[in-house]
Amino acid sequence: MTMPEADSMAAADSPQALNIAQVAIDVPLDGVFDYHSPYPLLIGQRVVVPFGARKQVGVVTALPASTDLAPAKLKSVLQHFGEEPVLDAEFFALIRFCADYYQYPFGQALLSALPGRLRQTEPATARQQFSYSLNDTGVQAGVDALPPRQVVQRRLYAALLEHGALSESALTALSPGWRKAMAALQQLGWITEQQVYAGLRTALTASSVQPELNAEQAQAVHAILHQAQSFKPWLLHGITGSGKTEVYIRLLQSLLANNEDQALVLVPEINLTPQLEARFRTRLPDFPLVSLHSNLGESERLQNWRLAQSGAARIVIGTRLSVFTPMPRLKLIIVDEEHDTSYKQQDSMRYHARDVALVRAQRRQIPILLGSATPALETWHNAQSGRYGLLSLRQRAVSQSQLPAIRCVDVSKVSMQDGLSPQLIKAMRERMEKGEQSLLFINRRGYAPVLLCNACHWIAPCMRCSSRLVVHLRQGRLRCHHCGHEQKIVRQCPSCGNPDLHPTGHGTQRLEETLNQLLPGARVLRVDRDSTRRKNALSDMLSAVHAGEVDILVGTQMLAKGHDFPNLTLVGVLDTDSALFSPDFRASERLFAQLMQVAGRAGRADKPGEVLIQTTFPEHTLFNALRSQDFTAYAGSLLQERETTQFPPYEFLALIKAEANDFVPVQRFLQYAADTAREFGSEALIYDPVRPQMERLKGMERGQLLMQASSRQVMQPLLRQLTPLLRQHPLSNKIRWAIDVDPQEF
Repeated sequence: MTMPEADSMAAADSPQALNIAQVAIDVPLDGVFDYHSPYPLLIGQRVVVPFGARKQVGVVTALPASTDLAPAKLKSVLQHFGEEPVLDAEFFALIRFCADYYQYPFGQALLSALPGRLRQTEPATARQQFSYSLNDTGVQAGVDALPPRQVVQRRLYAALLEHGALSESALTALSPGWRKAMAALQQLGWITEQQVYAGLRTALTASSVQPELNAEQAQAVHAILHQAQSFKPWLLHGITGSGKTEVYIRLLQSLLANNEDQALVLVPEINLTPQLEARFRTRLPDFPLVSLHSNLGESERLQNWRLAQSGAARIVIGTRLSVFTPMPRLKLIIVDEEHDTSYKQQDSMRYHARDVALVRAQRRQIPILLGSATPALETWHNAQSGRYGLLSLRQRAVSQSQLPAIRCVDVSKVSMQDGLSPQLIKAMRERMEKGEQSLLFINRRGYAPVLLCNACHWIAPCMRCSSRLVVHLRQGRLRCHHCGHEQKIVRQCPSCGNPDLHPTGHGTQRLEETLNQLLPGARVLRVDRDSTRRKNALSDMLSAVHAGEVDILVGTQMLAKGHDFPNLTLVGVLDTDSALFSPDFRASERLFAQLMQVAGRAGRADKPGEVLIQTTFPEHTLFNALRSQDFTAYAGSLLQERETTQFPPYEFLALIKAEANDFVPVQRFLQYAADTAREFGSEALIYDPVRPQMERLKGMERGQLLMQASSRQVMQPLLRQLTPLLRQHPLSNKIRWAIDVDPQEF
């Protein structure tokens, strides 16, 4: 087993008649593996190889002239996929960097960055899709030749006549039962069918409306275009509703004018992808676009990935894994809502997609734009120090739109009705009378947080986690939102036998029930993970909101960002105080960002907005900053705290996490890691192993070891020395452990 040198990973232009192939495999071992190949291979090609008793998919990383292994020990490549496109040198180099920086086996890193179909030991194929259009016979026949009762046929005919060729997805949007009607039109000989790539569909209608940029937007576009031929990180700091997306669109229009250039747009969550995709398709109909996220079927995901790899897709919109998508003519990267914690992978290779995107942009020498109303403090610090360019949008894009008025309601001084203050109830009634919409934000799904016994104060625990079970009353279940465990609601206290058990606290389900009682006639819509499990449920709900079929939205953080509801003028925020005094040093930063985002949903059109925050601490510095909506001042105060306490961005952290059924081996392993790290004499500060806040999760006892250094130049050499020793430790295969570089959760 030998490691490939960087030079050996250069892409080959033609097959080489060499017998040795170095192959990266999805196994938790360092390095790549040497095999004899009976086939001519290319670097970057998928192969199937024997590994132990199994067959494994691998990727050829080098074709060396010799190997250190004895010929008798050299196993043979079983199969190669010569008809498939190969991975290029840029992809290898990016994966190599991530594997090294995040201390993760190279083979696992490489294979995890590929679509699921490319990780299977068989040829990767995608389902063929077709577009349909009217031929000359169909056009001449006219819609009146169809029977009046054939409503779907007539609807398809009209759409095809207006828009020309339509893809299967566009036809499905017109009518779920379009296939039967289309078959009838084909029997008449009116239709031309053509195979298309699933991802390269265009909008049903293209918008010719080009909003006029305000001075700040125009300045931002000009500044980026002026330095578009070199690496330059830009922070686009714009208040909610300031038109950051319009800046993205103008940049794409300009930078993709060359018929071959490509752009990558990262979004933090799946539910933001369709909205941005629809807007881009409407405004940028000439640029083939694909999306990449986990809601796609494996076939469509593979096809879209290959369209990006071939250069046929000019724009790729995707979630964090999309940062690894091969794009041969990449000219711009945009990271929307760059502060969002969803960009950080919390298992396997624990990479941060924003940081990987910065590395990728630097290697390609192209600009990268980070957009946010509440940037991460690390990003803000880089912008303030001059490492990043800072572009500010201080006014809303809609000239009549003003920032909402933010007020705090001191819940310790008012009589609450099932968790709602009189001020908030009155404000919702007023909005209903005006025909306007309200949003109640509570970051807790379910009926109630806990089931409480008033006699002995027993609270229903999760037996697999250090957490409480959440009441889901409609389903009659108690559920753990950490591990997924669920059970029936108990009828009496298992501790003292008391039958008087009460759901305590408020979740989205209980809030929905309360609103139906307090405001009869109100059309209440609950949006959380439970209510959006059905496919397309979220898009259907959002359509109902835009159609004015909803008076009050009740939701979790799914509704906190990215949505634009012109008729929504009131936002109520419930139960935020727990985050004010969290042991996590990032808690206040995240709470401020979350509240700024959800407040930004109010008053985005020409109607004034209002935000009411229910709290027991209305004079807390966070709420004072929120009322003035002064991110700059609040970020400055947080950075001063971070500098004093020596937390990021002034120090760099790494966390060794371990878990097992028994805590004893976890403790021994982490203590060995701490002792070994200290023996290296590194300048890094090595803390003692501790239990995390969630001591037990999914039945596993957990521990962690924190390491702190003044620079990456101190931390990375330490990790490079320590990681191989940890992998060789006798307990390494008996517990689960991982290294989290630049951790976001503790």
